[in-house]
Amino acid sequence: MRKTELAKVFSALFLAASVAQARNVSFDTLTDLNDVIGQAGEIATPEVAEPAAETKSVKDWTIMVFINGKNNLSSYVIQDMNEMEKYGPTGNINIITQSARMKYTPPSYPSYPGGGYYDDWSNPGPTVPHPGWPNPYWPHHIPPMMMKDAAKDASTDWSGVRRYEIVKDGDNSSISSKLIQDMGKVDMGDWRQLAEFGKWVKANYPAKRYMLVGWNHGSGWEMKGDAPEIMKGISYDDETGNHINTVDLARAIREMGGVDIYASDACLMQMAEVVYEIKDTAKVVVGSEENEPGDGWGYHEFLSRVHANQDNLTPEVMAAAAVQGYKAFYASGSKATTQSAVRTSGIVKYRQLLDQWVDLAMQEDKEMIKAARNASVGFGGAGSRDLTHFMELVHEKTQNKALQYKTVEVMNHLYDKVLIDNATTGSRFEKAYGLAVYLPTWSFDSTYNQLAWANDGKWDEFVQWMTAK
Repeated sequence: MRKTELAKVFSALFLAASVAQARNVSFDTLTDLNDVIGQAGEIATPEVAEPAAETKSVKDWTIMVFINGKNNLSSYVIQDMNEMEKYGPTGNINIITQSARMKYTPPSYPSYPGGGYYDDWSNPGPTVPHPGWPNPYWPHHIPPMMMKDAAKDASTDWSGVRRYEIVKDGDNSSISSKLIQDMGKVDMGDWRQLAEFGKWVKANYPAKRYMLVGWNHGSGWEMKGDAPEIMKGISYDDETGNHINTVDLARAIREMGGVDIYASDACLMQMAEVVYEIKDTAKVVVGSEENEPGDGWGYHEFLSRVHANQDNLTPEVMAAAAVQGYKAFYASGSKATTQSAVRTSGIVKYRQLLDQWVDLAMQEDKEMIKAARNASVGFGGAGSRDLTHFMELVHEKTQNKALQYKTVEVMNHLYDKVLIDNATTGSRFEKAYGLAVYLPTWSFDSTYNQLAWANDGKWDEFVQWMTAK
């Protein structure tokens, strides 16, 4: 292919992406969702209360929300449950939560160098605490701490772990949903508890399809080792000091029998490494490349779209409702946000194509590759960057025709076979295309090698090559 032809292909690729983004905007009107979709060891458990007999009927969907507010997000538990109650479930959908809260304690932050971590260790600025936690340098964006200012209503003034069946309720100051079980103290940072919740829901609220939402702080991939574990994972329980790492997240979903959609209402979780780890346990993955604001999802915006499309709630339609609901929630404000949905069925081929791209990229000048990395859109502070934007910049800089062709092939596969929907707010993330990847500017974290993404592919070798001194 001649250079001019390649340029046409590459331009067409991003023109298609722009058209898709424009169409996403129209989805906010709830009139053309289908068009959008077409384009784009043991644990002790308290005795379980038996749900009402009518819940035993098999519905189309059961949405499970694992709400871990046993940290500085406790106030948002009540807020988000009230958002769910605004619309409630449809007649053929269950919405079940395991909601956890803890009493107020003064906030604390990890003791890393400088008191936090940096977005870019090669160019350190003000330190930022745990992803999703209040940043002391953003005084106007500090979320309320735990339950310090919670209303003293019997339905909202509680701590511990409870299971609820969400119902519609027009009262935003109280919780009217059905309390199914008061579990007392439960470790919400234990993957086995997440698995148990999923199994319990499936046994008591059966459905043809299941969506699981993980609600908490999040920070992308994580295993264990010398690196600060608090920087990578999900579902941080401040009472126990535990959280769920990426491998155990997949383990929990597998043990509950898998789900149609796994979604993270948490920071930084929409990474290739996370998607690949749970590819055999979830058909669709929804999440944010960037830190989420303290408010997280606007569940009323999500559920309004669910109600509007209840006759056509395929997994991809449900996932797009979550993505576009999130965008609508933040569209009128000044916050820069990301949210996307991807198919796991295309991620293995995507990784294989990326391996071929890596082989070619490692023949290039390393300084050019590093310059592209440094210029690409970065997220949060956990060493993640937008993978497509990084590749786009390499494509612009390289003179290697084979690498240019392979870049286009990888990107086309992402848009055709992996990406369902992508939405951003704010100009900062105009080049965030829906999937982040580990691209540190400092040294390589060897625990990365324990991920399936690293075991099966070559991205770990690429990052080590790039970060080698």
